[in-house]
Amino acid sequence: MATPSAGGKTPSSEKAPWVYVFNTGSQDVSIIDTATNKVLSTRPLGAVVRWLSNEQRYWDGSLIWTYDFPNNKLKAIAIDPKEIKVVRTIDTGSVGPGHSLMLLPDKQTAVLNAAGSNVIDVIDLKAGQVTDKIETGKFP
Repeated sequence: MATPSAGGKTPSSEKAPWVYVFNTGSQDVSIIDTATNKVLSTRPLGAVVRWLSNEQRYWDGSLIWTYDFPNNKLKAIAIDPKEIKVVRTIDTGSVGPGHSLMLLPDKQTAVLNAAGSNVIDVIDLKAGQVTDKIETGKFP
């Protein structure tokens, strides 16, 4: 991330960071230049990206991992931030809604809260499959 200089501007040799805003209603992504606070473009994604925060681990070093539940069918999705498109989908066999997907420290495994199925899905991201379903009780 570029660091502003004393005058509040980014040094000319550094590019100001961009912010990606995932728009759930329109299933697209707006890209904002933080130097100007202007929307550079809005691109279709075809998925509803939910709950990305600094409180959870969603970045594996090349992809953004999150989830969607179209038609109430919960799936993990991977977004390539350079191409701004969904490049991988892993069906969980669980029912939504989901409430969060978190990468484990190995960044090869994710856990996904499947509230409609009353489980936490454990997903092997490399294999692209659910390896365990942890029963949680009603609507975790």
